[in-house]
Amino acid sequence: MASKLVTDRDKSSRAVAASAETHADEIAKGIAAELAPCLRSGEKMPDVALLVRLVARRLATDTAALVAADDAHERELADDAAPREARDEAAARLRSVLVDGRAAVDAAFGPAGLRKLLLDGAVAEDPSVLVTAGERVASALRDAETKLPKPRRASMKLDRAALADEIAAELPALKKALAKVATEEREKEATLRAKQNAMRKSDKSFGQGAALLAASFTFAGLEDLAAKVRPSGRRPGRTAAEEDDAPPPEEPASPGSPPALEGD
Repeated sequence: MASKLVTDRDKSSRAVAASAETHADEIAKGIAAELAPCLRSGEKMPDVALLVRLVARRLATDTAALVAADDAHERELADDAAPREARDEAAARLRSVLVDGRAAVDAAFGPAGLRKLLLDGAVAEDPSVLVTAGERVASALRDAETKLPKPRRASMKLDRAALADEIAAELPALKKALAKVATEEREKEATLRAKQNAMRKSDKSFGQGAALLAASFTFAGLEDLAAKVRPSGRRPGRTAAEEDDAPPPEEPASPGSPPALEGD
């Protein structure tokens, strides 16, 4: 689904471009009437109608590029859910093994045993931290140099190799899921950057094009039409006539660039 900032810009751009296309000949006629007396011998009136239509085409092209970039970013955002769910499920499985293992070590050996096996702190919830913790605990369990204290009860035993194997069995899935999420993050950043660039270009094109068209309408004596296409001084990509329709949207600043965008 297209973001509102882009939808609003697309609506404004279409309206301005349509006005330019519709009234290009009328603008040319009005400007010619004003400037014809100033022509010197051998000179001819420039093709103002073509200029107006070219401006309209530029608006349409740059706005279409913005809409396409926004669509690509929205699709990328929609792709994030499955990898994150897989990561969270894998993290929950590993954490469950670590929590149960910690409880078993605590019951059998107490705080001293927990310290020996690097389980003295609370089991982390962050997936990345869990990977590191799981690897360290599994290594400690398999390390013959790591000696555990005497069990609290003779009947209490800990199968260190089995617990290490259980932890190790859950690590590959979580590592793979974390790598996939990282890839999705990079792709999301790339599509967001493309969207930001497209919006900057579209806003520049709209501001310049709408201002030129408004001036052209005014010069041609079509002030009523000029008022409808004049660019807003407060809302990029929008016309001044739309400023009273709704309050300016909050546009969080994107890192490292002046234009503001949504969709992070």
